[in-house]
Amino acid sequence: RGTPGAPQGKIVIYDEQKTIPDLDIPRIEETISNIREIIGYPTYDITLVLVDDDQMQETNMETRGVNKPTDILSFQFHEANEPGDLVDPPVDIPDYYFLGDMMLDVPYVIRRVEEDKEFYDSGEEEMAIEVDEDEEYVGDDDRGVSGVMATVFDPRQRIQLLLVHGMLHLVGYDHIEDDDYEAMVTKEEQVIKELQIRMNEDWVDIIELASH
Repeated sequence: RGTPGAPQGKIVIYDEQKTIPDLDIPRIEETISNIREIIGYPTYDITLVLVDDDQMQETNMETRGVNKPTDILSFQFHEANEPGDLVDPPVDIPDYYFLGDMMLDVPYVIRRVEEDKEFYDSGEEEMAIEVDEDEEYVGDDDRGVSGVMATVFDPRQRIQLLLVHGMLHLVGYDHIEDDDYEAMVTKEEQVIKELQIRMNEDWVDIIELASH
């Protein structure tokens, strides 16, 4: 599974949310597949669960001790040698070629879109932080996924962008310290630049993104 030319890993999506009944699951799967290729792990399996607030709040409390919903949680399967470079599976069997699980709260994303659109329309000079990282967030809100989402007010598109953030967590990126934050948002911008070309999206001006 880890050799060039090996088959693509499985992408398993459980749509357990009821807020957007016609959510385009094939588009989400395509997004995950492209991100997985861009970050260099196309043969690894991955799971995404799309949920409502109650399930997210329960999971966030159980895993992080935070009793409120959030936008996305990532559960990394392999340790990383360094961000973007996972430790090789201990044995060469398919079950070990697994990036991990993600959980994404769809109604939470919709609320943030509504709040941020109202804030944006108000003409305030600074936008609120977009990716909900509770007390562990370090850095400015005008970089990476957060910066791009500041002017993206379609929940479906925000889900695509949040998947960039979530999948980078699965390969060892984090943002607790300043240096970690800089590495993560820089990688987010690189992935977004390539992903929006592949997906024929226009989330952000490529020239503006490249200037960061």
